[in-house]
Amino acid sequence: MTRQNYLSAIEAILFVSNKPIQGLTISEALGIDLETTKLLLVELEESLKDCGFNLLVTNKGYSFVPNEKCRRYFDKFIRKKHAFLSKELLEVIAILGKKDETKENIDKLRGVNSSRSLNTLIKKGYVKKLFSEGKVYYSISENLLKLINPEVRGIIKNPKLFRDGQS
Repeated sequence: MTRQNYLSAIEAILFVSNKPIQGLTISEALGIDLETTKLLLVELEESLKDCGFNLLVTNKGYSFVPNEKCRRYFDKFIRKKHAFLSKELLEVIAILGKKDETKENIDKLRGVNSSRSLNTLIKKGYVKKLFSEGKVYYSISENLLKLINPEVRGIIKNPKLFRDGQS
Protein backbone atom coordinates (compact mmCIF):
# COMPACT_ATOMS: atom_id res chain seq x y z
CA MET A 1 0.00 0.00 0.00
CA THR A 2 1.11 3.54 -0.65
CA ARG A 3 1.29 6.26 2.00
CA GLN A 4 -1.87 7.83 0.54
CA ASN A 5 -3.67 4.49 0.68
CA TYR A 6 -2.79 4.18 4.37
CA LEU A 7 -4.05 7.72 5.03
CA SER A 8 -7.30 6.91 3.20
CA ALA A 9 -7.69 3.67 5.16
CA ILE A 10 -7.20 5.53 8.46
CA GLU A 11 -9.80 8.11 7.40
CA ALA A 12 -12.27 5.35 6.57
CA ILE A 13 -11.69 3.57 9.89
CA LEU A 14 -12.16 6.77 11.89
CA PHE A 15 -15.19 7.79 9.83
CA VAL A 16 -17.14 4.62 10.55
CA SER A 17 -16.25 4.47 14.23
CA ASN A 18 -18.64 6.03 16.73
CA LYS A 19 -15.98 6.13 19.46
CA PRO A 20 -12.27 6.97 19.68
CA ILE A 21 -9.86 4.34 18.37
CA GLN A 22 -6.45 3.63 19.88
CA GLY A 23 -3.42 3.98 17.61
CA LEU A 24 -2.48 0.35 18.24
CA THR A 25 -5.90 -0.80 17.00
CA ILE A 26 -5.42 1.21 13.80
CA SER A 27 -1.89 -0.12 13.27
CA GLU A 28 -3.10 -3.71 13.74
CA ALA A 29 -5.95 -3.17 11.28
CA LEU A 30 -3.52 -1.81 8.69
CA GLY A 31 -0.78 -4.33 9.43
CA ILE A 32 1.88 -1.68 10.09
CA ASP A 33 3.92 -0.71 13.14
CA LEU A 34 2.61 1.74 15.72
CA GLU A 35 5.32 4.36 15.06
CA THR A 36 4.40 4.54 11.36
CA THR A 37 0.72 4.75 12.29
CA LYS A 38 1.41 7.68 14.62
CA LEU A 39 3.33 9.51 11.88
CA LEU A 40 0.44 8.95 9.47
CA LEU A 41 -2.05 10.22 12.09
CA VAL A 42 0.01 13.40 12.57
CA GLU A 43 0.07 13.89 8.80
CA LEU A 44 -3.70 13.31 8.63
CA GLU A 45 -4.28 15.78 11.46
CA GLU A 46 -2.29 18.45 9.61
CA SER A 47 -4.08 17.82 6.31
CA LEU A 48 -7.49 18.29 7.96
CA LYS A 49 -6.78 21.71 9.54
CA ASP A 50 -8.88 23.56 6.95
CA CYS A 51 -11.57 20.90 6.48
CA GLY A 52 -15.05 20.69 7.98
CA PHE A 53 -13.83 18.13 10.48
CA ASN A 54 -10.63 17.58 12.44
CA LEU A 55 -8.78 14.72 14.02
CA LEU A 56 -9.18 14.78 17.79
CA VAL A 57 -6.44 13.13 19.83
CA THR A 58 -7.29 12.16 23.42
CA ASN A 59 -6.09 9.55 25.90
CA LYS A 60 -9.00 7.39 24.67
CA GLY A 61 -7.71 7.45 21.10
CA TYR A 62 -8.34 9.18 17.80
CA SER A 63 -11.67 10.35 16.40
CA PHE A 64 -13.17 12.83 13.97
CA VAL A 65 -14.93 15.91 15.32
CA PRO A 66 -16.51 18.89 13.55
CA ASN A 67 -14.21 21.86 12.98
CA GLU A 68 -14.98 24.64 15.48
CA LYS A 69 -14.99 27.15 12.60
CA CYS A 70 -18.12 25.40 11.30
CA ARG A 71 -19.92 25.25 14.66
CA ARG A 72 -22.73 27.61 13.61
CA TYR A 73 -23.64 25.28 10.75
CA PHE A 74 -23.58 21.97 12.56
CA ASP A 75 -25.34 23.49 15.58
CA LYS A 76 -28.22 24.49 13.30
CA PHE A 77 -28.28 21.01 11.80
CA ILE A 78 -28.24 19.25 15.17
CA ARG A 79 -31.01 21.46 16.56
CA LYS A 80 -33.21 20.61 13.59
CA LYS A 81 -32.76 16.87 14.03
CA HIS A 82 -35.91 15.33 15.38
CA ALA A 83 -35.87 12.49 17.82
CA PHE A 84 -37.96 9.58 16.64
CA LEU A 85 -38.90 7.22 19.41
CA SER A 86 -40.49 3.81 19.15
CA LYS A 87 -43.78 2.95 20.82
CA GLU A 88 -41.86 1.05 23.52
CA LEU A 89 -39.67 4.06 24.34
CA LEU A 90 -42.67 6.37 24.43
CA GLU A 91 -44.42 4.01 26.85
CA VAL A 92 -41.48 4.22 29.25
CA ILE A 93 -41.33 8.01 28.92
CA ALA A 94 -45.07 8.23 29.60
CA ILE A 95 -44.67 6.17 32.77
CA LEU A 96 -41.76 8.33 33.92
CA GLY A 97 -43.77 11.45 33.09
CA LYS A 98 -46.04 10.60 35.97
CA LYS A 99 -43.28 9.99 38.55
CA ASP A 100 -39.85 8.49 38.96
CA GLU A 101 -40.08 4.69 38.95
CA THR A 102 -38.00 1.60 39.60
CA LYS A 103 -37.39 -0.80 36.73
CA GLU A 104 -39.58 -3.36 38.45
CA ASN A 105 -42.55 -0.97 38.52
CA ILE A 106 -41.98 0.02 34.89
CA ASP A 107 -41.90 -3.68 33.91
CA LYS A 108 -45.06 -4.33 35.92
CA LEU A 109 -46.93 -1.41 34.31
CA ARG A 110 -45.86 -2.36 30.79
CA GLY A 111 -46.13 -6.11 31.26
CA VAL A 112 -42.75 -6.72 29.63
CA ASN A 113 -39.05 -6.42 30.46
CA SER A 114 -38.02 -2.78 29.97
CA SER A 115 -34.24 -3.18 30.23
CA ARG A 116 -33.57 -2.53 26.54
CA SER A 117 -35.89 0.49 26.44
CA LEU A 118 -34.34 2.00 29.57
CA ASN A 119 -30.81 1.43 28.30
CA THR A 120 -31.66 3.04 24.96
CA LEU A 121 -33.21 6.07 26.67
CA ILE A 122 -30.21 6.39 28.99
CA LYS A 123 -27.80 6.22 26.01
CA LYS A 124 -29.79 8.93 24.25
CA GLY A 125 -29.63 11.02 27.42
CA TYR A 126 -33.43 11.12 27.79
CA VAL A 127 -33.62 9.19 31.06
CA LYS A 128 -31.33 9.24 34.06
CA LYS A 129 -30.80 6.94 37.02
CA LEU A 130 -31.39 8.19 40.53
CA PHE A 131 -30.35 6.34 43.67
CA SER A 132 -32.50 6.62 46.79
CA GLU A 133 -33.00 4.41 49.81
CA GLY A 134 -30.95 1.60 48.28
CA LYS A 135 -33.08 1.51 45.11
CA VAL A 136 -32.48 2.64 41.55
CA TYR A 137 -35.13 4.97 40.17
CA TYR A 138 -35.43 6.22 36.61
CA SER A 139 -36.43 9.76 35.76
CA ILE A 140 -36.89 11.95 32.71
CA SER A 141 -33.70 13.95 32.12
CA GLU A 142 -33.33 17.65 31.45
CA ASN A 143 -32.02 16.73 27.97
CA LEU A 144 -35.40 15.27 27.04
CA LEU A 145 -37.30 18.18 28.54
CA LYS A 146 -35.22 20.60 26.45
CA LEU A 147 -36.29 18.80 23.27
CA ILE A 148 -39.97 19.02 24.09
CA ASN A 149 -42.00 21.99 22.91
CA PRO A 150 -42.02 24.59 25.74
CA GLU A 151 -45.83 24.63 25.82
CA VAL A 152 -45.90 20.89 26.44
CA ARG A 153 -42.88 20.80 28.77
CA GLY A 154 -44.78 22.36 31.68
CA ILE A 155 -47.39 19.63 31.76
CA ILE A 156 -45.09 16.61 31.54
CA LYS A 157 -44.83 16.20 35.32
CA ASN A 158 -48.30 17.64 36.02
CA PRO A 159 -50.30 15.11 38.08
CA LYS A 160 -53.57 16.35 36.53
CA LEU A 161 -52.33 14.90 33.22
CA PHE A 162 -53.15 11.41 34.53
CA ARG A 163 -56.59 10.06 35.26
CA ASP A 164 -55.98 9.03 38.86
CA GLY A 165 -54.53 12.47 39.67
CA GLN A 166 -51.69 10.96 41.72
CA SER A 167 -48.11 12.04 41.36
